[in-house]
Amino acid sequence: MLTNKLLTIVFALMLLTPTVPKDPLDFDPNKPLGDVSPIHVSIAQFEERYHKDVLIPQYIPFKHTHSGGRFSDSFKNVSIDYINVNSNERLSMDVSFKNHWGKFLEVAELVTLDDGTKAWYLNKRGRVAEFLGFHKGGLFYDIGITKNNKNRLNDLLKVANSLK
Repeated sequence: MLTNKLLTIVFALMLLTPTVPKDPLDFDPNKPLGDVSPIHVSIAQFEERYHKDVLIPQYIPFKHTHSGGRFSDSFKNVSIDYINVNSNERLSMDVSFKNHWGKFLEVAELVTLDDGTKAWYLNKRGRVAEFLGFHKGGLFYDIGITKNNKNRLNDLLKVANSLK
């Protein structure tokens, strides 16, 4: 009898104790890329929706600790990310139907990929990343990599040339 009363009091106190819900905007160190899907899932969603094959990099210029992808039907794009949380390196690739570079094309340097594809290379002073953009297979590929005090053009070209 006493045990039943004690259990009732404990359960009542548990119900009355406020629990603060976790703020969805708080950074989760276990998810440095946020809520992402596995890359192959995001790519498959894009390919199924738009009937276009997406090429993914076979070469990443650093050992990544995390990777993931995001498919957006409203923006008609898929993005994939590779990150190394220890060295603070990140490679991001956005694939969409349109070139969103706008005025950056005026200051970008024109380079050529191994297959002859013309690409725009952007390395603006004061930016934390360098970018390479090009059209391939009816899609626009925008690849960015953190500078980390290095010139990353060769890395970007190796990534772009490794797409399969």
